[in-house]
Order: sequence, then C-alpha cells, then structure tokens
Amino acid sequence: MSGTVSRYHPALRLLHWLTAAVILCMFVTGGWIVYFDPGDGPLKLALYHLHESTGATVWLLVLVRLGLRWRFGAPPLPATTPRAIRLLAGGNQVALHAVLLLQPLIGLSDANAWGAPLHWYGLFEVPWFFARLPEPAARALADMHWWGAAALLALLGAHVAGGLYHAIVRRDGVWQHMA
Repeated sequence: MSGTVSRYHPALRLLHWLTAAVILCMFVTGGWIVYFDPGDGPLKLALYHLHESTGATVWLLVLVRLGLRWRFGAPPLPATTPRAIRLLAGGNQVALHAVLLLQPLIGLSDANAWGAPLHWYGLFEVPWFFARLPEPAARALADMHWWGAAALLALLGAHVAGGLYHAIVRRDGVWQHMA
C-alpha cells in the first residue's frame, strides 16, 4: 500500500455514514412493519411515519451526495485493481444510487396509493402527484417497494463485501477512502 491514501471529501464521508445510519433505520422500521405485526395502534402509525420520513431523508441525502460528488470527485481505485473489479464496483455504485433515488419515490407513491400522504417527521405534508388509487394499483406499488428493498439489500451487501475485500484481501487502501 502506498504511503498516501486519497480520501473522499469530508462532507461526502459524513453523508456516506449518515446515509448508512438512516438506511439502517429504514430497514429496521420497514422490517418491523412487514415481519413483526405491530397491530393497528399508535406504534404501527409511528413506525410508518418514521419509515416514510427516513425514506424521504435518504432521497435528499443522496441528491446532496451526488451533487457534492460531482463537485469534489472521487479518489481513484489503485492502478493495480483488475478491470473486472473496476466494472463491478462502478456498476454496483450506479445501481445503488439509482435504487436509493427510486425506492423513496416508489415508497411515497405506495403510501399515497393507500391514502396515506407523507408527513415528514410530523412537520409538514409532502405533496404528491396522486392520492388514493384502486387496490390493485396500490398493491402493485407495495410489491415494487418490497422488491426495491430486496434489491437495495443485495446491492448494499455487495458494497460492504467489496469494501471488506479491499480491506482484508487486497489491502490496497480503498477502505480508507471513506473512513
């Protein structure tokens, strides 16, 4: 490993880890809603509001991150990184950002389709293109949101595995780009 490790801009590193924490919150609340029936009381409503608000927050964080990434760039992969790994890493990063931008929009559409507009952390209602939809359309959006979550989980798993590969196997300093 070289003596100098290039890193992402500090704002990008902060937003990366903040986004990771918010996504973890989304998976916990979403999983709780789907797999551990909270009933039809105030807990369920609180979980939905937190999940939806954090989804909207992720969307905003990703937009800011992409703008900063465009402004400040990214450290290059080491010259010794094989082409296949470069392609996999780049493809995963593009797919990850695409899902992180689309998934909150699908979730917002899903909630509105069932007649539940987003109240961002209880502060204000986020307007959307439509309100309640017929049940088949609402169910299709709910299914799309579930599959989007599965895709996000798979992409995040590949992202973390890639980081660990660079840290443990290659020991090439890539892990430190975001540390």
